[in-house]
Amino acid sequence: MSGDGVVTVRLPLSLLGAVRATAQEHGISIHEAAGRWISYLPSLSPGDLKALREPPREFDMPKVSLYVGWRVVDALTVATRNSDLTNSTIIRRLLYAVLVTNDIEFVQQNDRWKLQIAKSKNSEKSGFYNAGKGPRCA
Repeated sequence: MSGDGVVTVRLPLSLLGAVRATAQEHGISIHEAAGRWISYLPSLSPGDLKALREPPREFDMPKVSLYVGWRVVDALTVATRNSDLTNSTIIRRLLYAVLVTNDIEFVQQNDRWKLQIAKSKNSEKSGFYNAGKGPRCA
């Protein structure tokens, strides 16, 4: 992490493509999309973060700087401290779970959206292509 609310992370090229496609679908930048997803980290426990799968390693893993703002960086800092995972690991797992595996789902509780570990798996729905459930880019 560096100044001005910037987080730098290495993402597998396919995951970066999923982030770009979803952001474009919603008419926002990858920075805004990532910031929205990361801002929901406080609703996941350290155990939840540790249980999420890491995306498969790829030969091409570009370094991406995400301009997410200080509030989001603060949420990521707390999650990093509480889980003993690195920023990059948390972001990769979060994006992979939201966009690819659907291991995390958005749920509404008391008129607020939050993330939770998916309780059931439906083989018909894919996290990346299931844009109709929850606030995909919040």
